[in-house]
Amino acid sequence: MSTTITGPEAEGVHWDLSTLVSDAETARARIETALQQTRAFEERYRGTVADLDGPSLAAALAELAIIDNELSRLSSYAHLRESTAVTDEENRDLVAVTDQKMIEAMNALRFFELEWIALDEPTARSLYDAPEVAGDRHYLVSARRYAPHTLSEPEERMLAERGPAAVSAWQTLFGQVTSTLEVPFDAGDGEEPHTIDRLLSHVRSPERNLRRRSLETLYTALEPHTPTLAHSYDTLVGDRLAMDRLRNYADPMDPTHLRNELPGDVVDRMMEAVEGQYGLAHRWFAAKAKMMGLDRLELYDQYAPLGAPREVLYPEARGLIDASFRRFSEEIADIAAGFFEEGRIDAEPRVGKRGGAFCSSVAQDASPFVLMNYTDRMDDVMTLAHELGHGMHFTLAAGRQSALSFHTGLALAEVPSTFAELLAFDLLMGHEKDADTRAALIAERVEGSFATVFRQTVLARYEQRAYALRAEGTTLNADRLAEIWITENAKYYGDSVRVPEGYRYGWSYIPHFISTRFYTYAYVFAHLTTLALYAQYREQGEDFTPRYIDFLAAGGSAAPADLLRPLGVDLDDPDVWEPGFAEMERMIERAEAG
Repeated sequence: MSTTITGPEAEGVHWDLSTLVSDAETARARIETALQQTRAFEERYRGTVADLDGPSLAAALAELAIIDNELSRLSSYAHLRESTAVTDEENRDLVAVTDQKMIEAMNALRFFELEWIALDEPTARSLYDAPEVAGDRHYLVSARRYAPHTLSEPEERMLAERGPAAVSAWQTLFGQVTSTLEVPFDAGDGEEPHTIDRLLSHVRSPERNLRRRSLETLYTALEPHTPTLAHSYDTLVGDRLAMDRLRNYADPMDPTHLRNELPGDVVDRMMEAVEGQYGLAHRWFAAKAKMMGLDRLELYDQYAPLGAPREVLYPEARGLIDASFRRFSEEIADIAAGFFEEGRIDAEPRVGKRGGAFCSSVAQDASPFVLMNYTDRMDDVMTLAHELGHGMHFTLAAGRQSALSFHTGLALAEVPSTFAELLAFDLLMGHEKDADTRAALIAERVEGSFATVFRQTVLARYEQRAYALRAEGTTLNADRLAEIWITENAKYYGDSVRVPEGYRYGWSYIPHFISTRFYTYAYVFAHLTTLALYAQYREQGEDFTPRYIDFLAAGGSAAPADLLRPLGVDLDDPDVWEPGFAEMERMIERAEAG
């Protein structure tokens, strides 16, 4: 029986996965059936893509969508089971076998995309312009963007098979070091083992000495492991650069740009615009120091709480979110209500459950599920709203798009979740009477934007410099990475925050660098875009709502630039990010006003 480690209001809030698959044995049987379907598809269509016409291509895509949908459902089921009981052997075995079968399935289906992108452009255009495939036109067009970087099928199969034994091995080593690192630390209740995450949680403590000691302990604990962590990163960067040469990528950011469907010049202009606004950060840090009675912030003061947010029990959180969503749209409020009513949220923290929060889209013909760890804090309300924002996006897109076209890339995926947070924030600020709670809410909103826009840009710049250094033939040892890290962070913090010597190891435990290169800039894009859209909503009111819902329902049926244009966001406009920065300044002014 699971052990509850939070208040009684979240106790028992578990999801019911039986609507996806009845049990593990059934999942194993269905994954075998799905694998047989992929092999039958391969036998039927291999070598024929060049001979397809509009109707036959539509038939092939429909069959491919059914297979993709089933594979997505089964993979999601296995990983959702594991996420709430990570040490359960049945769950771990199911994930292992499912992941292996997914690789086999993807290898069996790989020929279709390779044959498709090998077509000459006139032939391909005649097919993707056929009315029979209109619903998946963007899927077909966007697949071809990888044509200059795709190898032969045997080479692609070989690279897919080597991943777990090569790239994943270094990622696993990094994960093992960072997840198992524990040090003794006394947070006030006696000395206890502390993980990295637990030490970092203290940086939001109201006790300044606790914040300072927790960071000092973290950096001292990390230091002996930095050679291993640096070597893991150096090896991965070297491998990625080798793959880039093999695939003819001109810049190490190009694969990420292609995945996000964003032109590199748009990303470059955005990051330059963010760096040009670091003065907003310096202004806030100076204002916060004054509020705290300090001459200057120390790094450990960066996320020190202002005010004192009150406790919010789970039933109240549900009511607040419903009210905030319903004020915007009855439709999205009803979608959110379905998560609660249909048992698609797992909110109770308990031993063996993974940390953090996420919303799983599952499949086009299945409803999404949310995992979080609700601990009765005000920011848990925002987290729940955030994940339900993903849920409304998945639900609306699945209702109008095919299994091949309802997912967006990361650059847009975080827009609806952040927008939902802003809806909840505005309702809370409008109803909350307690001054300390209001101060805490505003400060958290400001600092959340800074962490997403400014800090994520720092991380992307750090990666750029690391890849450039490695491309010159210089290995990325701990000292060199530390120098890059401190240099890029100094631009953000300026003279307004004093950075301790130990912060030179701040690069070492960040998983995004290891798992997905240049992952972080998409958060910057999504956050600035969302702030600009929310400014429009505040000005236009209910006239904005139907256009926004159409945007959500469009899913991944077009490139980000095309999806955002009807909402008044023009990525070719050099000033496109200014409304987002204006919103950030507006939030700072609210915080300064008290």
